[in-house]
Amino acid sequence: MTNLAAAREILERVRGAGVTDFCICGGSRNAPLIAVVTGNVYTFVDERSAAFFALGRIKRDERPVAVITTSGTAAAELLPATVEAYYSGAPLVLITADRPARFRGTAAPQSIEQVGIFGVYATTDFDQWNRRMPLHINVEFDEPLIDE
Repeated sequence: MTNLAAAREILERVRGAGVTDFCICGGSRNAPLIAVVTGNVYTFVDERSAAFFALGRIKRDERPVAVITTSGTAAAELLPATVEAYYSGAPLVLITADRPARFRGTAAPQSIEQVGIFGVYATTDFDQWNRRMPLHINVEFDEPLIDE
């Protein structure tokens, strides 16, 4: 499957779960997601701000909102809002782009361990997601990022 096809599939799944608002923090690794996202799109430079903005939208509109980030420590910046969402029962959707698994543990740039980064504060199982807590979707994109 191409990166763009994978990005479309992920976004369609979260749209099917009620997401219409997307908070995007641009980077290179999440380019496939940015290329195909539609709907109400809000752009941010700072991941932490994007996540708290999304949390506010969730509380106001009572529906899930997604935050899309690039790889590496950008994902870690989502933790404070994720903890807040967990304790308030808010359906915050975290979509983090990642390098391929083969880069983990190699000291390659932007290749921190993103799988399970949010611990108990977010589920990673879309099918078991009860929409009363955060959902983390970590998607690996290989080069070339825009591949169609």
